[in-house]
Amino acid sequence: MSLILLGLIQGLTEFFPVSSSGHLVIAKYFLQLHLPGVAFEAFVHFGTVLAVIVLFRKEIKELVISFFDSIYKLSHGENILNIFKNNSSSKLAWFIVISTIPAAIIGYTFSSYFEILFSKPIIASFMLSITGALLWFGNKNYTGGNKNIFEITCKDAIFIGLAQAVAIIPGISRSGLTVIAGLSRNLDREFAARYSFILSVPIILGASMFKIRELSSLNIDLSILILSGLVAAISSYGAMKIFIGLLKNRKIYFFSYYLWIISGLTIWISLSRGL
Repeated sequence: MSLILLGLIQGLTEFFPVSSSGHLVIAKYFLQLHLPGVAFEAFVHFGTVLAVIVLFRKEIKELVISFFDSIYKLSHGENILNIFKNNSSSKLAWFIVISTIPAAIIGYTFSSYFEILFSKPIIASFMLSITGALLWFGNKNYTGGNKNIFEITCKDAIFIGLAQAVAIIPGISRSGLTVIAGLSRNLDREFAARYSFILSVPIILGASMFKIRELSSLNIDLSILILSGLVAAISSYGAMKIFIGLLKNRKIYFFSYYLWIISGLTIWISLSRGL
């Protein structure tokens, strides 16, 4: 039952702008939670990716087809700018790749250092409070614009990619920071969310495949792993739908209150316990 609950928490916090990594750090200390290993992490991450693929199946299918079509055209000497001009999905697919690169490099190089540095709940809680401030500031100051798949630029993709790289720090929300970054670049509010969620697919899959190399054998019943992954998928799907609705109505500041409360309580308890 605890693994299913973990799958639910992972699914909700992955796409609500509240930082799943920060919540896991806090849960580990205060709920005496012992993470059940690489196999569980892989299954729940695959579940969250499945939710994105199901929700945005038409867009993702078009992006994959257009990406490989653009590679074929490039191999036959066609200019990349002409490809982008004639097929906006090809452009978006390449921009997703560009946005993924910073987090892939930093994650591969420094993720273990970040995990050690920010493993204490008081530090993760401080980062959660920063996420809350970023959401509040972004919701108030960045209304978004009219940029969509046709108007998004390479500079936008790089900026959002850098934001995603910063969100490797436990307690900083990947979805929250990338959406705020998109709004600051005048992306349409719904498009900013869609871009952020689709952008999560390669980075989550990459991280899962990297971790699964450490898996030597299953020490948890396979049916429990599958059920946990499905729970993560269903909760992720719901979280994305709710987040998009709140974002369109400029109400993501609600998450700021939650983060500040959790952060304040955790810091207070940590100091009282000397953690």
